[in-house]
Amino acid sequence: MAKKQPTRAEVPVDLTWNVADIFATETDFHDAITAIKSQIEDIQKLAQKGIQNAHDLLAATKLLYESEEAVLKIYGYAARVNDGDTADPHGNDLLNQALLVLNKWEAAVAFYDPAITSLSAEQLDQFLKTEPALKQYEFNLRRVQAQAAHTLTPSEEKLLAQLQPAIDDAAEISAKLDDADLDFGMIKDENGEEVQLTNATASEFALSPSQEMRMKASRQVAKAYRSMRNTFAATLRSHVHAQNIMAEIRHFKSAREMNLSDQKIPETVYDTLIETTHEHLDLMHEYYAFRKSFLGLKDMYQFDRHVPLVADAKLSLSFEEGKKATMAALAPLGKDYQAHLQTEFDQRWIDVAENKGKRSGGYEDDVYGVHPYILLNWNDIYDSTSTLAHESGHALQSVYTDQAQPFWYSQYPIFIAEIASTLNESLLNHYMLEKHADDPQIKAFILTQDVDNFIGTVYRQTLFAEFEHFIYTEDAKGTTLTPDLMAQKFNGLFKTYNGAAVSDLPWKDDTWAQIPHFYYDYYVYQYATSKAIATALADDIINQKPGAVERYKEFLSAGASDYPVEIVKRAGIDVTKRDYLDQAFVDFGDKVKELKELLK
Repeated sequence: MAKKQPTRAEVPVDLTWNVADIFATETDFHDAITAIKSQIEDIQKLAQKGIQNAHDLLAATKLLYESEEAVLKIYGYAARVNDGDTADPHGNDLLNQALLVLNKWEAAVAFYDPAITSLSAEQLDQFLKTEPALKQYEFNLRRVQAQAAHTLTPSEEKLLAQLQPAIDDAAEISAKLDDADLDFGMIKDENGEEVQLTNATASEFALSPSQEMRMKASRQVAKAYRSMRNTFAATLRSHVHAQNIMAEIRHFKSAREMNLSDQKIPETVYDTLIETTHEHLDLMHEYYAFRKSFLGLKDMYQFDRHVPLVADAKLSLSFEEGKKATMAALAPLGKDYQAHLQTEFDQRWIDVAENKGKRSGGYEDDVYGVHPYILLNWNDIYDSTSTLAHESGHALQSVYTDQAQPFWYSQYPIFIAEIASTLNESLLNHYMLEKHADDPQIKAFILTQDVDNFIGTVYRQTLFAEFEHFIYTEDAKGTTLTPDLMAQKFNGLFKTYNGAAVSDLPWKDDTWAQIPHFYYDYYVYQYATSKAIATALADDIINQKPGAVERYKEFLSAGASDYPVEIVKRAGIDVTKRDYLDQAFVDFGDKVKELKELLK
């Protein structure tokens, strides 16, 4: 285990992402800012003129997407530099410059949606006939027009765009507090050596065979968040309240309706997920009861839920070994998929190592016309390889989408974003189970990972979704979101979901403060729906169902060219029904049964 986090400068270059693929030099970055400022002036002129005819609509639409692609490149460059070391003033300055120009662009294009929604369906039809070049934008034009009841006047939209930085401040403050300022301190490991406790090392300690070690690390992390609970509560309360106000301004019944309506996701999908998950909580309760008994624990706490059931089969994988395993596991997706994956590995799309000040966790972000970027904080536990496969799923979806779609259809909706990533996890686990079929210990370890991954992605994210909806509805009622209220609700849900086998923590807990996704506005439920969808699609691919890979590639290539419910339906899943969820829980139950049999 690393004794100390390296600085950014100490990380080998080949383990960092290559931002020069976006802009070769910072001079190019600044030149791009100058160019986008000129485009913003052109947009402002168009806004003053207004959209009078088909020619005006075409000119405005072309300029909108050309400038958006440019401004996202600027942001992509600055964000990559900043995320490498969030405490570096230079990176902060680049990001602030990018955000400033992004906000100016958002304010300038604020006239566009109201201009579209002011057109009648007949006018838009006529414009599409008059100017054939508009046909390439038709789906987006009609999608915007469908939001007419929630689009404000051009001046009001511009005002909201100008206010956006202030609206986003709460999320930014929380992220800075979490990534740069929160200090977990040093901790003595099992050998008595002082180790810096970080998010990455904490995940290693969670796998320790010593419950005392697991408890000590978990308590220390909890203590750090507890010391900042009032600040975290203030930022989350501010964010939720701002979203509720925005929903009211835009004439939505709720923030949930606002966040689901743009992509035509029925709110029943959200409610059905929570209801169906509650109906299958018994499966998780039985698993945790088995886990507690198998480990011989008098009391099992939430920090015990990830300790390997096979203690001497941790399956440590270096980054190089993780890449090889990922490549082999994803072979069923075809040679073209593997070729793209090899390019990802070879061309420094990935920022691998953890370093001081680096943004925590992992993510993928695509820069259209360049390539996707992946952030990792690698350690040699199996979870890092799983994260590599997960984020590579996002990256390769971006690759297939970017090849098939123009920029304006390239940013695939969030609802389908987690399908490709979680499908890759399923394929990785399947590969590892087959590779180690003759090793009961490693097989049991992988099965445990598979079962725990399902719990983390479906059960846990549904819990988060239930909590998120609670804080939004309570704020809308006028309830003050105090840290005590949020802790009480969150911890109560933990008890309901985990069951009697998991004991209450012997200290005050504020796990709710550790979840950055609550600032993503009704995002977390989509992890659960995506995992359930991916489970079904992965089964088809593993079982070599005719046409399964081809349908999946079509899904990967669809981008934002249709509403997500329709895109997923073409892949064979109807999310307006609960069948796909029930199927996923059956698969989960079968894996738990197999694991229990294996460990007898």
